[in-house]
Amino acid sequence: MKKLFLFLVMIPFIAGSQTIMPITNNMVIASYSNIKFIPNNYVFPDPGLDGVIQINNVHNVVLDGTGCTVNGTNYQGYCIKINNSHHIILKNFDSVFQYKYAVYITNSHHITIDSNKFCHNKVDSSGVINVWTDYTSALGGGVMMYNSRAADIFENEMTMQNDGIALYECDSIKIHENNFAWNTSYGIRMYWSDTCHIYNNVANHINRPLTDPSDCGAILMIVSNANRVENNDFSWSGDGIFLGQYQYSTIPNNNYFAWNQCSYSPHNAIEATFASGNTYKHNICNYSWYGFWLGYSFNSLVDSNEIIGNSQDGIAIDRGFSNTITHNTLFDHPIGIELWEGNPITGYTNQHSKDYLISDNIIEGNSTGISATKTQHAVIKNNQFLYNQDAALLFAPTSPQDTVKNNDFRMTTAYHIKNTATNTIYAPDNSFEPNDPQMIGDKILDKEDNSSYGEVLWNPPTEGPPPVIQSAPPCDMAEPLSTWYAYPAVGSPGTRQTDTIYFDSVVKQVGEASVKLVTGKGWDVALNYRPFNDSVSFWSLNNTDTLYFWVRTIKYIPSGFQYFHIRIGDYKGDYYKYTSFPSLLNAANLTWKRYQFPLSGGTNFSRSTVGNMTLDSVNYVEFHADTWDYGYTLWVDGIQFSQCNPPMTGIPINNPPEDLNLKIYPNPFSEVVYINYELSSGQNVRLAVFDLSGKEIRKLVDQFVTPGNYNLQFHSGNLNAGVYLLKMNTNSDIFVRKLIIVR
Repeated sequence: MKKLFLFLVMIPFIAGSQTIMPITNNMVIASYSNIKFIPNNYVFPDPGLDGVIQINNVHNVVLDGTGCTVNGTNYQGYCIKINNSHHIILKNFDSVFQYKYAVYITNSHHITIDSNKFCHNKVDSSGVINVWTDYTSALGGGVMMYNSRAADIFENEMTMQNDGIALYECDSIKIHENNFAWNTSYGIRMYWSDTCHIYNNVANHINRPLTDPSDCGAILMIVSNANRVENNDFSWSGDGIFLGQYQYSTIPNNNYFAWNQCSYSPHNAIEATFASGNTYKHNICNYSWYGFWLGYSFNSLVDSNEIIGNSQDGIAIDRGFSNTITHNTLFDHPIGIELWEGNPITGYTNQHSKDYLISDNIIEGNSTGISATKTQHAVIKNNQFLYNQDAALLFAPTSPQDTVKNNDFRMTTAYHIKNTATNTIYAPDNSFEPNDPQMIGDKILDKEDNSSYGEVLWNPPTEGPPPVIQSAPPCDMAEPLSTWYAYPAVGSPGTRQTDTIYFDSVVKQVGEASVKLVTGKGWDVALNYRPFNDSVSFWSLNNTDTLYFWVRTIKYIPSGFQYFHIRIGDYKGDYYKYTSFPSLLNAANLTWKRYQFPLSGGTNFSRSTVGNMTLDSVNYVEFHADTWDYGYTLWVDGIQFSQCNPPMTGIPINNPPEDLNLKIYPNPFSEVVYINYELSSGQNVRLAVFDLSGKEIRKLVDQFVTPGNYNLQFHSGNLNAGVYLLKMNTNSDIFVRKLIIVR
């Protein structure tokens, strides 16, 4: 049979000589017809549902509709109806509209649909869609195919209706270079349809605007297997990709999804439920409700996808198993990857959350990096956990036999690993920053903190050099050479667009720059300070009574801010929360306001305590603001504790002690500056040059340096004229000096 199919494909298409004729109602097309219809505006309702143009039990037909528009008037019937036919070409129809489907095909094969405009057919804006119904309940739209195969559908426009194209029990269909945008049910609907290739289509903005869009999608695949879906635009749709199996089939899906744009969904960028064997590679799944929702999915590969800024989880899997999650970027979610075992659905009580390989991902800026609840045997290795807020890794009750190894944990606000399960977590050979056993231990929550928790066997690595400690806050934390990060919190359904944060050297109140945050959706975004790069803050503020700061805002809705608070926290997850009136931020709309509050709390900033917070080991300051999902712009500047000496007028320069004898000359300079320093004792020294954005320009020293006098040179090269920063880290402190290049 396979040999026969290949032979049929290679047979040249044969049709008769071209005939030019008008479209007539109920016209019957014979085999070997080659018809070019006379251009005209035709009006033909189809109350009998038998098709205006009827192609039944024939083969080798070409229909060219160049210049033809055909109006069905009442959204019933079909313009072209094809049954039990093969080698049919439909091309160049200028417009077919106001039918249930422009083209209705059953029991046919080798169909070509090329360069037609099948838009504005049957459309609904409200109501719930049942994804499990067969072709007898097809919703209407551009093209419907049932029990058909080997079609090529390309360069068509099928928009502004329920479905672009609907495939029911079809196989070997090629769909490419089509426009299916702005439909209200599906761009491409597939039901028990296999071995199709869908690529280079536009199927964005697929939604039902009057009801919950979660049952709409750019592409729907119900029990559809071995398909390839590549390089499509599925953005701004109810779901970008939705596939489901449920209990209707036990055959693995084995679909391949690659290089698709699935972002900005009010529901899920990609949803696959009860599905197995699927591969998702290089897709873009940003700023949706969930990036991936893979409930009850198993034996699937999620590889090298971009997953950023979703309102809920980056990847969420309930009762999945044997899934591999690797080489993805997971930035700025409440939870980067969430694995759990919820209450079972009937028929799936024996399916459990287990057997995961999570490796080589970059998991950055999430409230929680990975959360595993009731998940057995998750191997989490070779990942980078950067700047996560509450925990890089969270293990909740009954998560046995999980292993964490060869990961890189850096700059977590609270905990690297939280083990609130009762079992032991094996965590050997990981890298922690800073590499200090005491600090690592404090950032791991386990039975040492609560006897009802299990142990984390983190097997401390060989102790490295002492961490560089910032022993006191700079006199303006809003200046360059500090690190600011905008953490997300749970948002409402819809686009959560990215939060951008940078130093603003134009709109500022004091010093070289302010910190500017722009949010697309402002649902409790947390703006967090830590010292720059490789240093650790460890401030004692027991002798400090007040925090001062300047703030400026742009509110995007008249009601403005609904929530405002500031946290001052340690590196063990404890913090003071200072809750204030949102009117203070609203009063700063388009103008600078300076506020202050006592660290003991006061009238405008009432203090509450989370955990065992004290002021003798402060690690960060965090600003929280909320406009209930409408977004805002926020500047902060001149952030200063009372122990600093005013004025706040520039880069926080720390003068080195006399025994360091640091000299920089000439300064300003044009081509080369000479740097001289002296050590009375051996120390770890890091000396580097940065621009005002905090980008490292050149590293001059990074090693243990023995006592003595040292001379260095820094050549300006092709750097622009301006102010740069020389930063020197020693065992005891951090020193920053300005370098000024003139041309």
